[in-house]
Amino acid sequence: MVSLHFCTSESWGGLELYAATLMIELQGTGCQVIAVCKSGSKIESYLHARGVKCEHLPSYRKISVSSLRHISLMLERLSVDVVHVHYHSDIWMASIALRNDSWRKLFVSIYMGVIKKNDVLHRWIYRRVDVFFTSSSELFRRLPDLYPVNAERIHLLPYGRKLDAYTANDLERTAVRSRLGMEKNHVLVGTMVRIDPGKGVIDFARSFLYLPEALRSNVTYVIIGEPTRKGSATEADSPYEPHCVAYMDEIKRFVADHSLQDRILFLDYQDDAISYLRAMDVFVFPSRDELFSLVVLDAMAMRLPVVAAAAGGNVLQIEDGRTGTLYAVGESQDIATKVRDYIIDPVKRRDHGEAARLYVERNHDMKATIRRLLEFYQPDQHTHTSP
Repeated sequence: MVSLHFCTSESWGGLELYAATLMIELQGTGCQVIAVCKSGSKIESYLHARGVKCEHLPSYRKISVSSLRHISLMLERLSVDVVHVHYHSDIWMASIALRNDSWRKLFVSIYMGVIKKNDVLHRWIYRRVDVFFTSSSELFRRLPDLYPVNAERIHLLPYGRKLDAYTANDLERTAVRSRLGMEKNHVLVGTMVRIDPGKGVIDFARSFLYLPEALRSNVTYVIIGEPTRKGSATEADSPYEPHCVAYMDEIKRFVADHSLQDRILFLDYQDDAISYLRAMDVFVFPSRDELFSLVVLDAMAMRLPVVAAAAGGNVLQIEDGRTGTLYAVGESQDIATKVRDYIIDPVKRRDHGEAARLYVERNHDMKATIRRLLEFYQPDQHTHTSP
Protein backbone atom coordinates (compact mmCIF):
# COMPACT_ATOMS: atom_id res chain seq x y z
CA MET A 1 0.00 0.00 0.00
CA VAL A 2 1.22 3.49 -0.90
CA SER A 3 0.08 6.44 1.21
CA LEU A 4 0.61 10.08 0.25
CA HIS A 5 0.67 12.51 3.19
CA PHE A 6 0.23 16.28 2.92
CA CYS A 7 1.85 18.54 5.53
CA THR A 8 3.10 21.74 3.92
CA SER A 9 3.32 23.73 7.15
CA GLU A 10 6.49 25.79 7.61
CA SER A 11 6.09 25.80 11.39
CA TRP A 12 7.48 23.16 13.73
CA GLY A 13 5.31 22.26 16.70
CA GLY A 14 3.19 19.46 18.06
CA LEU A 15 1.08 19.15 14.89
CA GLU A 16 4.04 18.81 12.56
CA LEU A 17 6.03 16.55 14.88
CA TYR A 18 3.13 14.20 15.45
CA ALA A 19 2.23 14.04 11.74
CA ALA A 20 5.87 13.19 10.98
CA THR A 21 5.94 10.57 13.76
CA LEU A 22 2.80 8.95 12.37
CA MET A 23 4.34 8.75 8.89
CA ILE A 24 7.53 7.18 10.24
CA GLU A 25 5.59 4.58 12.25
CA LEU A 26 3.39 3.75 9.25
CA GLN A 27 6.48 3.22 7.10
CA GLY A 28 7.77 0.82 9.74
CA THR A 29 4.77 -1.45 9.12
CA GLY A 30 5.63 -1.86 5.44
CA CYS A 31 3.18 0.75 4.21
CA GLN A 32 5.03 2.95 1.72
CA VAL A 33 4.90 6.58 2.84
CA ILE A 34 5.51 9.65 0.70
CA ALA A 35 5.21 13.15 2.17
CA VAL A 36 4.26 16.34 0.36
CA CYS A 37 5.95 19.22 2.19
CA LYS A 38 7.68 22.52 1.52
CA SER A 39 11.29 22.47 0.43
CA GLY A 40 13.56 23.51 3.29
CA SER A 41 10.88 23.11 5.96
CA LYS A 42 11.71 21.55 9.32
CA ILE A 43 9.32 18.67 8.71
CA GLU A 44 11.06 17.86 5.41
CA SER A 45 14.48 17.66 7.07
CA TYR A 46 13.05 15.61 9.95
CA LEU A 47 11.40 13.11 7.60
CA HIS A 48 14.34 12.95 5.21
CA ALA A 49 16.71 12.10 8.08
CA ARG A 50 14.44 9.18 8.96
CA GLY A 51 14.14 7.72 5.49
CA VAL A 52 10.76 9.11 4.39
CA LYS A 53 10.57 10.20 0.76
CA CYS A 54 9.44 13.82 0.28
CA GLU A 55 7.82 15.48 -2.74
CA HIS A 56 7.26 19.18 -3.48
CA LEU A 57 4.63 21.20 -5.34
CA PRO A 58 5.25 23.97 -7.88
CA SER A 59 3.02 26.30 -5.82
CA TYR A 60 1.67 26.28 -2.28
CA ARG A 61 -1.22 28.63 -2.79
CA LYS A 62 -4.50 27.28 -1.46
CA ILE A 63 -5.59 26.57 -5.05
CA SER A 64 -3.07 26.34 -7.88
CA VAL A 65 -3.70 24.92 -11.35
CA SER A 66 -0.05 23.91 -11.77
CA SER A 67 -0.05 22.09 -8.42
CA LEU A 68 -3.32 20.34 -9.20
CA ARG A 69 -1.77 18.96 -12.39
CA HIS A 70 1.33 18.00 -10.46
CA ILE A 71 -0.69 16.13 -7.81
CA SER A 72 -2.69 14.26 -10.45
CA LEU A 73 0.49 13.11 -12.16
CA MET A 74 2.07 12.24 -8.82
CA LEU A 75 -0.89 10.04 -7.83
CA GLU A 76 -0.37 7.97 -10.99
CA ARG A 77 3.43 8.03 -11.01
CA LEU A 78 3.66 6.82 -7.41
CA SER A 79 0.67 4.44 -7.61
CA VAL A 80 -0.89 6.08 -4.57
CA ASP A 81 -3.68 4.17 -2.80
CA VAL A 82 -4.65 6.64 -0.06
CA VAL A 83 -4.16 10.35 0.58
CA HIS A 84 -3.90 11.68 4.14
CA VAL A 85 -3.99 15.41 4.92
CA HIS A 86 -2.41 16.60 8.18
CA TYR A 87 -2.29 20.37 7.67
CA HIS A 88 -5.61 22.20 7.34
CA SER A 89 -4.76 24.32 4.27
CA ASP A 90 -3.75 21.26 2.24
CA ILE A 91 -7.30 19.91 2.13
CA TRP A 92 -8.20 22.27 -0.72
CA MET A 93 -5.64 20.92 -3.18
CA ALA A 94 -6.07 17.31 -2.13
CA SER A 95 -9.86 17.39 -2.33
CA ILE A 96 -9.97 19.08 -5.74
CA ALA A 97 -7.26 16.78 -7.14
CA LEU A 98 -9.32 13.74 -6.09
CA ARG A 99 -12.66 15.19 -7.16
CA ASN A 100 -13.06 12.79 -10.10
CA ASP A 101 -11.09 9.94 -8.55
CA SER A 102 -13.63 7.36 -7.47
CA TRP A 103 -11.40 4.84 -5.71
CA ARG A 104 -8.57 6.55 -3.84
CA LYS A 105 -9.45 7.37 -0.24
CA LEU A 106 -8.96 10.79 1.31
CA PHE A 107 -8.40 11.20 5.06
CA VAL A 108 -8.03 14.37 7.11
CA SER A 109 -6.54 14.55 10.62
CA ILE A 110 -7.56 17.48 12.82
CA TYR A 111 -5.05 18.09 15.57
CA MET A 112 -6.23 21.35 17.10
CA GLY A 113 -9.31 23.44 17.72
CA VAL A 114 -11.19 24.73 14.69
CA ILE A 115 -13.71 27.47 14.00
CA LYS A 116 -17.11 26.84 12.47
CA LYS A 117 -16.81 26.14 8.72
CA ASN A 118 -20.27 25.56 7.30
CA ASP A 119 -20.21 27.72 4.17
CA VAL A 120 -20.83 26.54 0.61
CA LEU A 121 -17.14 26.24 -0.31
CA HIS A 122 -16.27 24.12 2.72
CA ARG A 123 -19.30 21.90 2.14
CA TRP A 124 -18.02 21.32 -1.38
CA ILE A 125 -14.42 20.69 -0.33
CA TYR A 126 -15.26 18.42 2.61
CA ARG A 127 -17.72 16.33 0.62
CA ARG A 128 -14.84 14.43 -0.98
CA VAL A 129 -13.26 13.45 2.35
CA ASP A 130 -13.86 9.84 3.36
CA VAL A 131 -12.92 10.12 7.02
CA PHE A 132 -12.05 12.92 9.46
CA PHE A 133 -9.83 11.86 12.36
CA THR A 134 -9.54 13.69 15.66
CA SER A 135 -7.59 12.66 18.72
CA SER A 136 -9.63 14.81 21.11
CA SER A 137 -12.84 13.40 22.57
CA GLU A 138 -14.10 16.96 23.06
CA LEU A 139 -13.51 17.88 19.40
CA PHE A 140 -14.99 14.53 18.34
CA ARG A 141 -18.17 15.53 20.13
CA ARG A 142 -18.28 19.08 18.72
CA LEU A 143 -17.06 18.54 15.15
CA PRO A 144 -20.45 17.67 13.57
CA ASP A 145 -21.66 21.13 14.65
CA LEU A 146 -18.51 22.90 13.44
CA TYR A 147 -18.04 21.20 10.06
CA PRO A 148 -20.65 20.39 7.39
CA VAL A 149 -19.97 16.69 7.87
CA ASN A 150 -22.23 13.93 9.16
CA ALA A 151 -21.09 12.16 12.31
CA GLU A 152 -20.55 8.84 10.49
CA ARG A 153 -17.48 10.27 8.76
CA ILE A 154 -15.83 11.49 11.98
CA HIS A 155 -13.73 9.02 13.97
CA LEU A 156 -11.76 9.24 17.19
CA LEU A 157 -8.17 8.13 16.62
CA PRO A 158 -6.21 8.49 19.87
CA TYR A 159 -2.74 9.97 19.75
CA GLY A 160 -0.17 7.20 19.88
CA ARG A 161 3.10 7.16 21.80
CA LYS A 162 5.96 4.67 21.37
CA LEU A 163 5.89 3.32 24.88
CA ASP A 164 9.20 1.47 24.72
CA ALA A 165 10.97 4.83 24.27
CA TYR A 166 9.81 6.09 27.67
CA THR A 167 12.06 4.07 29.93
CA ALA A 168 14.21 4.90 32.93
CA ASN A 169 17.90 5.54 32.28
CA ASP A 170 19.81 6.58 35.37
CA LEU A 171 23.00 7.44 33.51
CA GLU A 172 21.19 9.74 31.10
CA ARG A 173 19.15 11.29 33.91
CA THR A 174 22.31 12.03 35.85
CA ALA A 175 24.06 13.46 32.79
CA VAL A 176 21.21 15.87 31.96
CA ARG A 177 20.83 16.99 35.56
CA SER A 178 24.58 17.54 35.78
CA ARG A 179 24.46 19.78 32.69
CA LEU A 180 21.74 21.78 34.41
CA GLY A 181 23.84 22.14 37.57
CA MET A 182 21.54 19.95 39.65
CA GLU A 183 22.72 18.25 42.80
CA LYS A 184 21.73 14.63 43.37
CA ASN A 185 18.83 15.13 45.77
CA HIS A 186 17.48 18.35 44.31
CA VAL A 187 14.01 18.39 42.72
CA LEU A 188 13.70 19.39 39.07
CA VAL A 189 10.31 20.82 38.10
CA GLY A 190 9.94 21.41 34.39
CA THR A 191 7.69 22.50 31.59
CA MET A 192 8.10 21.94 27.86
CA VAL A 193 5.90 24.24 25.82
CA ARG A 194 5.87 26.95 23.17
CA ILE A 195 6.58 30.39 24.62
CA ASP A 196 3.26 31.99 23.77
CA PRO A 197 0.97 34.12 25.97
CA GLY A 198 -1.78 31.50 25.82
CA LYS A 199 0.57 28.87 27.21
CA GLY A 200 0.76 30.46 30.66
CA VAL A 201 4.52 30.09 31.05
CA ILE A 202 4.80 33.21 33.18
CA ASP A 203 2.27 31.70 35.62
CA PHE A 204 4.70 28.83 36.10
CA ALA A 205 7.73 31.11 36.54
CA ARG A 206 5.94 33.28 39.10
CA SER A 207 4.94 30.26 41.14
CA PHE A 208 8.55 29.80 42.28
CA LEU A 209 8.22 32.76 44.64
CA TYR A 210 5.22 31.11 46.31
CA LEU A 211 7.17 28.00 47.26
CA PRO A 212 8.10 27.85 50.96
CA GLU A 213 11.50 29.49 51.43
CA ALA A 214 12.82 26.34 53.11
CA LEU A 215 12.28 24.40 49.87
CA ARG A 216 13.53 26.86 47.27
CA SER A 217 17.25 26.14 47.63
CA ASN A 218 16.61 22.48 46.72
CA VAL A 219 14.30 23.13 43.77
CA THR A 220 15.12 24.12 40.21
CA TYR A 221 12.61 25.08 37.51
CA VAL A 222 13.41 24.52 33.84
CA ILE A 223 11.46 26.04 30.94
CA ILE A 224 12.09 24.25 27.65
CA GLY A 225 10.74 25.79 24.47
CA GLU A 226 10.95 28.62 22.01
CA PRO A 227 8.57 31.38 20.87
CA THR A 228 5.95 30.44 18.28
CA ARG A 229 7.47 30.34 14.82
CA LYS A 230 6.10 32.39 11.95
CA GLY A 231 4.30 30.61 9.16
CA SER A 232 6.91 32.07 6.79
CA ALA A 233 9.89 34.37 7.18
CA THR A 234 12.80 35.58 5.07
CA GLU A 235 16.35 34.86 6.10
CA ALA A 236 16.71 38.45 7.28
CA ASP A 237 13.67 38.22 9.58
CA SER A 238 13.35 36.66 12.99
CA PRO A 239 11.69 33.24 12.58
CA TYR A 240 9.50 33.94 15.64
CA GLU A 241 6.23 35.80 16.13
CA PRO A 242 7.01 39.26 17.62
CA HIS A 243 4.40 39.06 20.38
CA CYS A 244 5.85 35.71 21.49
CA VAL A 245 9.38 37.13 21.57
CA ALA A 246 8.03 39.98 23.73
CA TYR A 247 6.42 37.41 26.03
CA MET A 248 9.71 35.54 26.38
CA ASP A 249 11.42 38.83 27.23
CA GLU A 250 8.77 39.51 29.90
CA ILE A 251 9.40 36.13 31.54
CA LYS A 252 13.16 36.62 31.50
CA ARG A 253 12.77 40.09 33.00
CA PHE A 254 10.75 38.61 35.84
CA VAL A 255 13.48 36.06 36.50
CA ALA A 256 16.21 38.71 36.42
CA ASP A 257 14.27 41.18 38.56
CA HIS A 258 13.97 38.56 41.31
CA SER A 259 17.53 37.21 40.90
CA LEU A 260 16.25 33.74 40.03
CA GLN A 261 18.67 32.99 37.18
CA ASP A 262 20.14 30.01 39.02
CA ARG A 263 16.71 28.70 40.07
CA ILE A 264 14.71 29.13 36.81
CA LEU A 265 16.59 27.90 33.75
CA PHE A 266 15.73 28.40 30.08
CA LEU A 267 16.47 25.93 27.30
CA ASP A 268 15.58 26.13 23.63
CA TYR A 269 13.40 23.52 21.96
CA GLN A 270 15.03 20.11 22.38
CA ASP A 271 14.79 17.39 19.73
CA ASP A 272 15.54 14.79 22.39
CA ALA A 273 12.65 15.73 24.69
CA ILE A 274 12.56 12.34 26.43
CA SER A 275 16.04 12.81 27.89
CA TYR A 276 14.92 15.99 29.62
CA LEU A 277 11.69 14.40 30.85
CA ARG A 278 13.84 11.63 32.38
CA ALA A 279 15.71 14.29 34.33
CA MET A 280 12.54 15.82 35.81
CA ASP A 281 10.70 14.94 39.00
CA VAL A 282 7.49 16.92 38.41
CA PHE A 283 6.01 18.22 35.13
CA VAL A 284 3.95 21.42 34.97
CA PHE A 285 1.69 22.20 32.02
CA PRO A 286 0.48 25.80 32.41
CA SER A 287 -1.42 26.21 29.12
CA ARG A 288 -4.62 28.13 29.74
CA ASP A 289 -6.70 26.53 26.98
CA GLU A 290 -5.29 23.40 25.33
CA LEU A 291 -7.40 21.02 23.27
CA PHE A 292 -5.13 18.03 23.88
CA SER A 293 -1.46 18.00 24.78
CA LEU A 294 1.08 15.57 23.40
CA VAL A 295 3.79 16.68 25.81
CA VAL A 296 1.48 15.88 28.72
CA LEU A 297 1.20 12.35 27.33
CA ASP A 298 4.98 12.23 27.06
CA ALA A 299 5.39 13.28 30.68
CA MET A 300 2.80 10.75 31.82
CA ALA A 301 4.47 8.00 29.79
CA MET A 302 7.71 8.93 31.59
CA ARG A 303 5.93 8.34 34.94
CA LEU A 304 5.90 12.00 35.89
CA PRO A 305 3.06 13.46 37.94
CA VAL A 306 1.56 16.39 36.03
CA VAL A 307 0.43 19.69 37.51
CA ALA A 308 -1.87 21.24 34.88
CA ALA A 309 -4.24 24.17 34.52
CA ALA A 310 -7.86 23.09 34.99
CA ALA A 311 -8.85 24.14 31.47
CA GLY A 312 -9.65 22.68 28.06
CA GLY A 313 -8.47 19.17 27.37
CA ASN A 314 -6.32 19.08 30.51
CA VAL A 315 -9.35 18.12 32.58
CA LEU A 316 -9.87 15.10 30.31
CA GLN A 317 -6.22 14.05 30.20
CA ILE A 318 -5.47 14.44 33.89
CA GLU A 319 -7.44 12.61 36.55
CA ASP A 320 -7.13 15.07 39.41
CA GLY A 321 -5.63 13.42 42.47
CA ARG A 322 -4.73 10.21 40.64
CA THR A 323 -2.52 10.80 37.57
CA GLY A 324 -1.72 14.38 38.45
CA THR A 325 -3.18 17.55 39.93
CA LEU A 326 -5.20 20.39 38.43
CA TYR A 327 -4.85 24.00 39.55
CA ALA A 328 -6.93 27.14 39.06
CA VAL A 329 -6.10 28.69 35.69
CA GLY A 330 -3.56 31.51 35.90
CA GLU A 331 -3.08 31.13 39.65
CA SER A 332 0.65 30.95 40.35
CA GLN A 333 0.13 30.47 44.07
CA ASP A 334 -2.02 27.40 43.38
CA ILE A 335 0.69 26.00 41.09
CA ALA A 336 3.17 26.39 43.93
CA THR A 337 0.86 24.61 46.37
CA LYS A 338 0.45 21.63 44.04
CA VAL A 339 4.17 21.49 43.24
CA ARG A 340 5.05 21.73 46.94
CA ASP A 341 2.81 18.74 47.71
CA TYR A 342 4.78 16.60 45.26
CA ILE A 343 8.13 17.88 46.54
CA ILE A 344 7.42 16.98 50.17
CA ASP A 345 5.65 13.69 49.39
CA PRO A 346 7.77 11.44 47.13
CA VAL A 347 5.32 8.54 47.62
CA LYS A 348 2.51 10.61 46.16
CA ARG A 349 4.84 11.65 43.36
CA ARG A 350 5.61 8.01 42.58
CA ASP A 351 2.01 6.78 42.83
CA HIS A 352 0.61 9.49 40.56
CA GLY A 353 3.43 8.89 38.09
CA GLU A 354 2.71 5.16 37.94
CA ALA A 355 -1.00 5.80 37.45
CA ALA A 356 -0.16 8.25 34.67
CA ARG A 357 1.96 5.66 32.87
CA LEU A 358 -0.82 3.09 33.12
CA TYR A 359 -3.29 5.58 31.60
CA VAL A 360 -1.03 6.08 28.57
CA GLU A 361 -0.47 2.34 28.16
CA ARG A 362 -4.21 1.70 28.13
CA ASN A 363 -5.24 4.57 25.88
CA HIS A 364 -2.35 5.83 23.76
CA ASP A 365 -0.16 2.95 22.63
CA MET A 366 1.19 3.83 19.17
CA LYS A 367 0.88 0.21 18.04
CA ALA A 368 -2.88 0.30 18.61
CA THR A 369 -3.18 3.68 16.86
CA ILE A 370 -1.32 2.44 13.78
CA ARG A 371 -3.36 -0.78 13.63
CA ARG A 372 -6.54 1.27 13.73
CA LEU A 373 -5.31 3.64 11.03
CA LEU A 374 -4.35 0.78 8.72
CA GLU A 375 -7.84 -0.67 9.11
CA PHE A 376 -9.20 2.55 7.61
CA TYR A 377 -6.61 2.48 4.85
CA GLN A 378 -7.71 -0.96 3.65
CA PRO A 379 -9.71 -1.08 0.37
CA ASP A 380 -13.51 -1.20 0.30
CA GLN A 381 -14.03 0.17 3.79
CA HIS A 382 -15.34 3.58 4.81
CA THR A 383 -15.73 4.58 1.14
CA HIS A 384 -16.70 8.19 0.56
CA THR A 385 -20.04 9.51 -0.57
CA SER A 386 -19.71 10.52 -4.19
CA PRO A 387 -20.18 14.24 -4.79
